Amino acid sequence: MRKYINLIFVGIAILLLGTSCEHSKNPYHSPKSITKAFAESLYTGKFDEAKQYVTPESIPIINFYKHAFPPENFKGCEHIGMGEITVRKISDSTALCKCIVTLCNGKSNNSNTKVVKRDGKWYVTLRESESEKKEKAKEQIEKLNN
Repeated sequence: MRKYINLIFVGIAILLLGTSCEHSKNPYHSPKSITKAFAESLYTGKFDEAKQYVTPESIPIINFYKHAFPPENFKGCEHIGMGEITVRKISDSTALCKCIVTLCNGKSNNSNTKVVKRDGKWYVTLRESESEKKEKAKEQIEKLNN
């Protein structure tokens, strides 16, 4: 009987470990994790990797960065330092993430990242979608009418 109980506990531990590892490999599950994955790739010059973390309308901006900042600018820069990421939820599908990023040259940069949830996954947005523009315009018109 004790043997079966031990096996059950071992099974549960393996399941929990597997679940936590899955979250570490999947940055799309939270605003913090997508912000961290995006910043790591962007600030180390891995622009093609950064594209997978952004909304489709943000990809042209990443392409601009890729051409504006040549790979030699990031030589020897594999990792960045990141302070605690604070998240301010604006809605169920939008959040602002802030943190201090320490770049490879030792300089610090305040990072303010807007993230949006689409199809159950979080993405960084660098440019507003058409629906976001329409929603903002609608809000501004309502403010003027009140």
